[in-house]
Amino acid sequence: MELHDAGARVSLISPTNHPARTLNWIRDRSIYRAWAPGGSLESAIRRLRPDIVIPCDEITVRDLHDIARDTASPPVRQSIVRSTAPVPRFPTIVSRAALLSLASQLGVRVPKSQPLPDIGALEQWMKDNAPPFVLKADGSWAGFGVRIVPDAAAARAAYTAMTRRASGRLALRESLLEGNYFGIRPWLRRERPSMSVQQFIDGWPANIGIACWQGEVLASVCAEAVATTSATGPSTVARIVRNPEMEDAARRVAGALGLSGMIGFDFVIEAATGDAHMIEMNPRNTPICAMRPGQGRDLAEALVARLAGRPQRERPARTDRDIIVFFPDTWQEDPSSLFLRTGYHDVPWEEPGLVRILMQPERRERYGILRGLRRLWLMVNKGGNNPR
Repeated sequence: MELHDAGARVSLISPTNHPARTLNWIRDRSIYRAWAPGGSLESAIRRLRPDIVIPCDEITVRDLHDIARDTASPPVRQSIVRSTAPVPRFPTIVSRAALLSLASQLGVRVPKSQPLPDIGALEQWMKDNAPPFVLKADGSWAGFGVRIVPDAAAARAAYTAMTRRASGRLALRESLLEGNYFGIRPWLRRERPSMSVQQFIDGWPANIGIACWQGEVLASVCAEAVATTSATGPSTVARIVRNPEMEDAARRVAGALGLSGMIGFDFVIEAATGDAHMIEMNPRNTPICAMRPGQGRDLAEALVARLAGRPQRERPARTDRDIIVFFPDTWQEDPSSLFLRTGYHDVPWEEPGLVRILMQPERRERYGILRGLRRLWLMVNKGGNNPR
C-alpha cells in the first residue's frame, strides 16, 4: 500500500489465500506455488520485468537466491541481483554468524558470536563463555528459531531439538490447519538448519528498517520494542526513536553488502550502557518499513523516487505519535493493552476489505472440522509444539 501510494505500479506474487490479494489496485496477481516456488517466481519475473522485487519473508529470499544462482535467463538473474545484492554476498546475507562477523569487521558493535557446525563446537563455546547465551537457527523468523539458554544442560537440549530435520508432522499440521504448504518442501528434502550461538546482551529489542539502493541507504526508521509476542518474538507495540548508532551500523553493512530494497536490522539496546548491539539482519521487508513518521523517514517514497529518477516528495506523516500499535497483533495478543487506547493503530482503514480479512479468526478456528483436527492434534502431541 505504501509503494502504491508513492506512485509505484505494484504486482503481487503470493499464495492464493494471502490477504493482500483483496487489494483491487494490484496490477497483476501471480500464484506463488509451494510445489514449484522457483518456477513460480521466475515465471512472474520474466513476464512482469519489474524494476524491483521486494521479498516479504525468508522463504522468498531463499528462493530468489536459488533462482539467481541457477537460472539460465540473464534478465531474471539481473532483476534479482538488482533488487537484492550481488550473488557472492548471498551466503553472508542468510547466515547470522557470517553477518555478525562482517559487521564486526566494519566496526559495528555486535555480541560475540560463532557458527555451530556440530555439538562439539557448542561444547567448546561453553568452555570459554559463561551462560546465558542465545542459540539461533538460520532461515527462521518471528523468534521461532531463537532460544535463550540459561545453562549447559538447557543449551545441549535446545541444540538437539533445533537441529532435528524438518518435521513431517509439523508440515502436515501447517497444511491442514493453516493452509500453508511451504513446510512440505523442507521436510521432503530432510533439511536441517545451520546454527550459531551469540553472547546474551541484557537489554531490550530494537530494530531499524531501511530503504536502500546498491548499498546506499536512502531512508530509515528506528524503533524500540515496547511489547512483544514472547521473549524472542516480534513487536506488537513499538516506539519510534532516533538512534544514530543503529543508523550508522545499517549504513555500513548495507554498503559492504551492496544491498537494495527494503531491509530490517535487529538490535539489542544494552540496559547498562544504552549501546546498540546488532544481532541479525532480516533481508526483506519488515513491519517498521511501512511506517511513515515524517522528517525524511519515508521508505517507500525514497525507494520509488530513486527508481523513477525523480526527487523525493515530502509526504505527510501517518501520525505524530511515537507509539505504534501493530494491527492486528496487539488486540489479538493482549486485548486489554493500555496502548490500544493511547497509541497509533496501524490499521489500513482505507482498505475495508483487507481490514475485515485481518480481523477474522485464524483459519484453524473458523471451521468446525479444523477445530476438531486441532484438538485431536493437541491430544496426540499432549499439547506440545515442535521446537521449529
